[in-house]
Amino acid sequence: MALLLHAQPYVAIVHLILLFTVGRENQTDPDTVWQSLGSAWDSLNSEFFRLFAKDMSIGISIGIAFGSAVGMPLGIAGVMVIGSGVGIFVGIAFGVACSIAVGSTFGIAGAIASGIALGIIFGITSGIAVGISLGIAFGIGFGIAVGIAFGIVGEIAVEVAFGFALMIAFWIACGSAVAIAFAFAFGMVVTRAYYLPPHLLYVWRIAKGQWYPTHPVAWDDLCRVPFPRLDRLLTAYAEIEPEAGQIEIERLIDSYPSQRMAALRARTALLARESGRQSLLSRLDQDTANLPEGSNDFLADIPRLRQMISQIAALQRQIDLITRPVFHEPLAHVLRLQIETFIAKVAGMRAPLAVEFRAAARNWLVIADSQWQEARAAMARSPTQQVFRAGDPVDRAQEAFVPRMEVTGDVERQIMLATGCPRLVLYGRRRTGKSTILRNLDQFLLRHVHVASLSMQDPEAFTSLDFFARRIATAVATAWPDEAAPLPEQPGLPGLFVLLGRANQRLLAENRRLLLAIDEYELIDQKIGEGVFPEDLLATMRESIQTHRRIVWIFAGSHDITELTHAPWTSYLVSARTIEVPLFTPAETRALLTEPLRYSPLWQKDDPKRPSFAPALWGENGIERIHAEAGGWPHLVQLIAETVVDLLNEGTAPNADAALLDRALDKAIISGDTVLRELVQRESRLPGEWDYIRAFQRVDSQPPPENEALHRSLRRRLMVIENNGLWRMRVPLMQRWLRQRA
Repeated sequence: MALLLHAQPYVAIVHLILLFTVGRENQTDPDTVWQSLGSAWDSLNSEFFRLFAKDMSIGISIGIAFGSAVGMPLGIAGVMVIGSGVGIFVGIAFGVACSIAVGSTFGIAGAIASGIALGIIFGITSGIAVGISLGIAFGIGFGIAVGIAFGIVGEIAVEVAFGFALMIAFWIACGSAVAIAFAFAFGMVVTRAYYLPPHLLYVWRIAKGQWYPTHPVAWDDLCRVPFPRLDRLLTAYAEIEPEAGQIEIERLIDSYPSQRMAALRARTALLARESGRQSLLSRLDQDTANLPEGSNDFLADIPRLRQMISQIAALQRQIDLITRPVFHEPLAHVLRLQIETFIAKVAGMRAPLAVEFRAAARNWLVIADSQWQEARAAMARSPTQQVFRAGDPVDRAQEAFVPRMEVTGDVERQIMLATGCPRLVLYGRRRTGKSTILRNLDQFLLRHVHVASLSMQDPEAFTSLDFFARRIATAVATAWPDEAAPLPEQPGLPGLFVLLGRANQRLLAENRRLLLAIDEYELIDQKIGEGVFPEDLLATMRESIQTHRRIVWIFAGSHDITELTHAPWTSYLVSARTIEVPLFTPAETRALLTEPLRYSPLWQKDDPKRPSFAPALWGENGIERIHAEAGGWPHLVQLIAETVVDLLNEGTAPNADAALLDRALDKAIISGDTVLRELVQRESRLPGEWDYIRAFQRVDSQPPPENEALHRSLRRRLMVIENNGLWRMRVPLMQRWLRQRA
């Protein structure tokens, strides 16, 4: 009863308002109505008792016996279970029925409203007591009623039927009103609908979060009607009391079904506001990872929202890895446009996503715009953009790149043979661009050819045979990037072969080819010599080459296949086609130095903003001199160009001249010392080979060596070139290093 006392003020106010407004429609004297109702009740009772009077004694006798044995225990047991509820509902129904009965006085609408109010008041104040009394009496009364029924059923069937007919007539006249009244009363009490008017005070105009602890939802767990804008009240409360607000939202989600959707909206709004305060756009996908999902209402929009946010965060992470303004600026501009697109698209989503995430995205846009402006300012400060990089395999999107069309064309022709060409050897000296070719090869082949590459310098590839098989499986699975990579079902080579067979069947069904590139493949030979890999690995590869015609194996390395000594490679790859990676031609060097970003996807094909360099930047005949000094060696061309641009940016001259090029060459042999030492000295493994090369410190040319092995090694390594029967060093920059650094 204590839980329902809070309803009395609300009901009394509603009752009085309706009584004195709607009730004015009719002025009939209430006493007349009450007298009419009493007369109808007396008439019904007199008729009913006349029909049953003669047999009442038999029914009472049987009923007392049955009620004493059964009714009393049932009545006592029903006190707590039935008494309270029945008392309340009977009281409500009675009050409503009385008000409807006097409807001629106040009008039907007023009678219903007044009846609801009176019924609730009566049920709250006296329902418990009435319920307890009914509960005690119910058992005895039920027993007596059963006894009476058994006593009279045989003798007064006609009278009973007549009595029921009168009762049915009575309920036809009054039952509808009572049912309506009872339904209203029941709904008001059970659903706590009378909380709705005061709830409006909490959310009118602005949500008053500081009031939330007094809201019915905070202390009454039986509110079955969802409260409009409760999510805004919860959000406001969580902004004032973050810890308590989060706990309350989680409580409603876990244990309050009628308010769960409002709590989910509040949680979503708080996550959106938190992401709007995030200064690191690269973390946005992490901040929104806990957004709820579902199939109802706004929850159905969450997956698409999260995907758009992930794209923004991924682009920001890519920007964070770039240090050069020339690449930073276009990506920063793309990020800004992407956030603007996000703001436009999220507007079509359901609340609270549209409002909250549009507000958050406006804060992101401020950060992205500031980042873009800084990149533009950095570009303005740098007279010549640094796009050259001598080092790892070139990323054509961000670094100076020129396609090796001769090599790419050879690869494509071999792949597209009618019967397929499932084995290639890509041979080239160190730092001639083999890895760069493999990394960018897919951009220059037909679309139905997928390139999968793995490096044998990856520890996961050379640690053990099982690791190697898994690494191959991962590379093959990149042909289907939207699917999880399958692992070999069996360990070792049998599992690898089965996996390759399934991939080949799928490629055949899809009319596609897979180019499986093994970079630094010489390490396989080394691991065979160390006992890490068995020679059977080569037999498995040969069988795959012969069987899986949709998979093209390409072995890339700086050693010719005849130089591998730990296994008979020529026997296993007897029909492999060798493609050699040559040094840069003069045309390729010019293309690299004048249009280094021609193939970068960061700019449209004919975008005038795409960085390019006039030939005059390199000085008179500067391009030709750079090509000659580097001997066309791709890595060394990049090294010299990178050094020239750095010197231009350090000084005030707009273009290079002969003096600046000399300074660049001297600086290049210092910054490139490790590479030059590897190419010139450490690869001189034959007896007398280093001595022959070191002689170029003193002379520009000398006779070829008489030793045939030494002769073959120096030519294979591209160290020398013949001129009038004498040998001189092919790469002047290497000779400069010999004389100054060796």
